[in-house]
Amino acid sequence: MMYTADDVMKIVKEQEIEFIRVEFLDYAGLIRGRTIRPDNLRDAMERGINFSTAIMSFDSFDEYIPNPMYGAGDGDFFAVPDPATFVILPYRRKTARMLCDLVDENGDPWPGCPRHALKRLLKEVESVMGGRMYMAYEQEAYLLREENGRLVPADDSHCFSPDGVDIQEDFVQSFVHALEAMGVRTEQISSEYGPGQLEVNLRYTHALQATDDQVTFKQVFKQIARDKGLIGTLMPKPFEHLAGSGLHVHISLYNDAGENLFADNTDPRGLDLSEKAYHFIGGLLKHGRSLIAIGAPSINSYKRMRPGTWAPAHICYGAGNRSVLVRIPEKRRTRRFEFRGGDGTCNPYLLSACLVAAGLDGIHNRIHPGEPASDDVSWLTEAQMQERGIARLPRTLEEAVDSLSQDTILAQAIGREIWEEYIKIKRTEWEKYTRHVSDWERRLFAQRF
Repeated sequence: MMYTADDVMKIVKEQEIEFIRVEFLDYAGLIRGRTIRPDNLRDAMERGINFSTAIMSFDSFDEYIPNPMYGAGDGDFFAVPDPATFVILPYRRKTARMLCDLVDENGDPWPGCPRHALKRLLKEVESVMGGRMYMAYEQEAYLLREENGRLVPADDSHCFSPDGVDIQEDFVQSFVHALEAMGVRTEQISSEYGPGQLEVNLRYTHALQATDDQVTFKQVFKQIARDKGLIGTLMPKPFEHLAGSGLHVHISLYNDAGENLFADNTDPRGLDLSEKAYHFIGGLLKHGRSLIAIGAPSINSYKRMRPGTWAPAHICYGAGNRSVLVRIPEKRRTRRFEFRGGDGTCNPYLLSACLVAAGLDGIHNRIHPGEPASDDVSWLTEAQMQERGIARLPRTLEEAVDSLSQDTILAQAIGREIWEEYIKIKRTEWEKYTRHVSDWERRLFAQRF
């Protein structure tokens, strides 16, 4: 339901809500916010809650980066709760939550706000493409428990077995009911390839709502797990020898009459896709290396995306093919496509915004994606890849960020303030990783040299 500010004030009074959490995501994908009391809510929705701009220059380690864009002398932005995102938290007492847009001291959109960047690009989609963009996020995640000081899978279930959902029935039902109480609908939930690993498909909806829903997922999965004595993690590769956890984004386009603008049953290539769809995919592939820096933004992400792991490692597309970056579902299903290059460490607003920006570039410049891949591209040799014009995705965070740093089209689309600071944050994280000495290194080299 799309609440107004007056609706929110009425619900808070009727439901005797005592605490309202106002939240946003920083560039590292971490949720930031404050908790306010009902007496302050009206003013917050009108004027916003102040935060130092410097909070956007923190990395995933929650540390202030060197040479930040935002410092002690750069003042505040204001987080303005969006009434449409108001939900009562079913797992907390008399507490509600609202997601925020960030504005400057004049009340204008703050240039560093990822949610606003997405909203602006979605308006461009409507004017350029004559339709509204819809998305659905599909997240894989692990449930863990602590055993003798080590984190291990919460159960020994196996892929697509009912066992995992049965064993974790208390968590699964509490989690799904919490999401639904907060207005987030799930399509399906299943045990995934790894023990203790689940996959949850959220229902498709307008792209902004779908992205808000994914932010809710990130938070609720961890909080419900914590309440059940477990650890819920969206970490891409928590175990070396077990399956990684990816994030897939389904993308479609409909006009006001309900017509699917990505569908065309006269498609000579036999995929039933329109020229708009092919050009959009062409944009995704053109910017594939940069999109990976946004969708897979952690040092751990690149331990998941390796050839032969069912995670994408190559820049191509194909029908029903899970080894590619952009997958076209079988024709039995509604015409759409699936970007498979993300994981749960991303900022969903930045990912959605960059996917839209890349697709728009494809539309504007009529970029064709070439021929679809029908085989498992993970087994191609370098010579075969070169012959077919298929490139590898970045193999490290550093490589991905280097690609993003040269992508002026995405920079312009999401805003140079966001682009520049995001790159600095990720370079800082990579530098910290290169200095870290692991127990594995110590065991290996201390004994041998």
